[in-house]
Amino acid sequence: MVVSLLGAAADRSITTKPDVRNRYEHDMRNLTAIASVACALVACFLSLIAMAGAAPVNEPNIQIKDVRPGGGYTIVFSANSYDTTGQQPPRLTSSSLRLAAGVTIRPQFLSSRYQCDAPKLSEIVVVNPEKSIAQSKRFANLAATLRRIRKKLTRVEVAIVEACIRAEIGQGVVVTDTRPFVADPIPAQLTLYLSKPTQKGAIASLGVLVTLDESAKSYREKSLLRLLGPITFYANIFNEPSADGLYGYRLALPTPPTNLVLDVKISLAEVRVTARGLTQEKKVVTCVRRAGAACRGRKVTTQRTFWLTQPKCPVTGQLGFETSYTYETGLQITKKVDVPCPRFQP
Repeated sequence: MVVSLLGAAADRSITTKPDVRNRYEHDMRNLTAIASVACALVACFLSLIAMAGAAPVNEPNIQIKDVRPGGGYTIVFSANSYDTTGQQPPRLTSSSLRLAAGVTIRPQFLSSRYQCDAPKLSEIVVVNPEKSIAQSKRFANLAATLRRIRKKLTRVEVAIVEACIRAEIGQGVVVTDTRPFVADPIPAQLTLYLSKPTQKGAIASLGVLVTLDESAKSYREKSLLRLLGPITFYANIFNEPSADGLYGYRLALPTPPTNLVLDVKISLAEVRVTARGLTQEKKVVTCVRRAGAACRGRKVTTQRTFWLTQPKCPVTGQLGFETSYTYETGLQITKKVDVPCPRFQP
């Protein structure tokens, strides 16, 4: 209707009489204003429809596997996130993971010996580059990297890297969505380290070091991404048992930064972390044969202590974990993940 009116007005012959010309110009201004308002209303209506149809989805999963003698076990955490519209999901403003009751960090692992300073580690490795080895691979095998660059480092720097080697809990991958800044997904490597707490009330934290995947298409084609160095976060650990007794520790998971590159919004599309954890080994010498007061035969064994205690299996046969997500839109999603109780070994 608005378009028809504009077309009809344009077909009128323009007379040279001032009063007719003024009326024509007045009508055109009114029609233009009406058209602008109509377009704005249509755009607003379409936006409301899109917002109403949009629904971010988060699909977490947890596994406990590779149960080992000495109390060890591996925890695998993964999550897929997307929006039902196919567009970029809203940005996460907070997220957390609650662990099954009974999973606690043993006191001997809460010392400085197992505390990695992730930002300092990143700085040490970056300022001592190796041309032939990709950055992500240098952090993936930190022990090998230290052997190659050790002579360049000070004693303090060597001690920092060695602490991080001892404190490495696991590794994983993350895929971010930064559309429309980068059309393709941006994959990166994660390395997790046990670290000291960085928030009041926390008992410890997980230092998270992120390096972009140099083999990815997005990295090769976007020069700005190649300028980014490693990114570090902390996921603080709080001992907050739930009233129902199902959960113990709460991990305040890191969220994507808001000002990393030109205020680009970063959403997490996929994440997968495999945490084998830490094991402390101690040599134990026992006497197996004596001649009077003297020991004539000794046996040396290795005593292994895993960094986490084993949770007690409830009567349901399922260990409970819980994830919580809050988006920039205010939407909150909480999901419970039940994991079959494994047969732990002493």
